[in-house]
Amino acid sequence: MSFFSDEFIRYLDQHADIIDQESGRYGDALLERIGAEGAFRVGVPESLGGSGGGPQDVVELLSELAQHSLTAAFISWGHRTFIDNILHSANPYYRDHYLDRLLTGDYAGATALSNAVKFLSELEELNVTIRKEEGGYKLYGRLPWVTNARARHFITIFVAGFEGEDRPPLVLAVPSHAANFHRSRDLEFVSLQGSNTAALSFDGVDLDDNWLIAEDAEAFLKENRPNFLGFQFGLAFGLAEKSLSEVARHLDRRQVLEAEYEANQIELQRITAELYQGLESSHYFVDHPRELFQLRIDIVDVVAQSLLLELQAGGGSAYFKAAESGFIRRWNEGAFLPIVSPSAVQLRHILQTT
Repeated sequence: MSFFSDEFIRYLDQHADIIDQESGRYGDALLERIGAEGAFRVGVPESLGGSGGGPQDVVELLSELAQHSLTAAFISWGHRTFIDNILHSANPYYRDHYLDRLLTGDYAGATALSNAVKFLSELEELNVTIRKEEGGYKLYGRLPWVTNARARHFITIFVAGFEGEDRPPLVLAVPSHAANFHRSRDLEFVSLQGSNTAALSFDGVDLDDNWLIAEDAEAFLKENRPNFLGFQFGLAFGLAEKSLSEVARHLDRRQVLEAEYEANQIELQRITAELYQGLESSHYFVDHPRELFQLRIDIVDVVAQSLLLELQAGGGSAYFKAAESGFIRRWNEGAFLPIVSPSAVQLRHILQTT
């Protein structure tokens, strides 16, 4: 089953390289093009304007995107994860006032929870502070890496801690039009340049009660981590599937690679089955997070091995800039998966120390 029209897939294939390598109008327009396909309604209840479905459908949708452009899949993951967070918030503000525009991609959801993940794992301090001033609260700090921070209309979700108060950190979502909230120029990446990734700074932003997503960041993130991390598998699944399909095209003259190809296919199928089984059981990965972490580490290895097989299968012809296979773009995209938060190293650290 395809989630996207043939016309959109042709567009994505035609522009995948420029979206991967350049900031600008194609990257800026991509989220709305994906939204126009109804992609962000998948997994959202029909009563809220969605098309229904479950977490597996979201993963499969992201996997289809990743077969054509990891940038498209990555921005969709961040956006769809943001939507998931506001759907599970006790505060209805963003559901009531922004959900319709998020479903179309008119507003971009910028998920900036990597700092929070590291904080909860005792790997770093929170980057944003809530400070009491003049009878109210203000936000100070800087988020160094936030995707979907478009030049217009985005909302970023993150965790901030209180300065000088013994209170748990809050999960907040701040719209881009807030005063004293600033965006840097796009960060310069090897790949995924069209993802509107920038640093965000808070220079005394007045805290609005409507922005509260959760009063207990640790409890909220643990409850929502299965989808946050589970949806991310779609990026890896799509990249591995596309890479292995390219290997299969060459097996008739590269039969020496067949055993490795089959082993990768089997491992990919195992990870997929275990992920879907865990996601469809409402609290399984909440209660067994280590299993989810290990699957995330395993899929990174599968992608790396698949790309190496694709290079060997394609031979020298895959290494030309003018090659039509898209291998070099996928090779660069694949280098991103071990470091996207939570990174493979962070997950290994957690598994070793807990």
